[in-house]
Amino acid sequence: MATTTWGLANVEYDVSDGFCHTAHWTVIQTDGDYLASSLGANSLTKPETLTSRTDLKTADIIADVKAVLGADQVKAIEDGLVAQITEQKTPTKGFFVPSS
Repeated sequence: MATTTWGLANVEYDVSDGFCHTAHWTVIQTDGDYLASSLGANSLTKPETLTSRTDLKTADIIADVKAVLGADQVKAIEDGLVAQITEQKTPTKGFFVPSS
């Protein structure tokens, strides 16, 4: 059974007010010995009331990332991971470097 994990590579913030404005995220899906991944960065919407960045948790920021992406895009990203693993399990394409 496949496991999908969203995470953060890093988060950019404004020194002046602490607003975390850009999240650099990763998504990894594992299925037995197979692994697929995706990464991206999204601008976050500034809330009316800021939570101190030291109080923010990864889950909070990932929830914001998913809200910005929208359910359809989150599904498309995760479906892409499934497709990568399917291709690893039963390859339909190959590649090579021809000799000189």
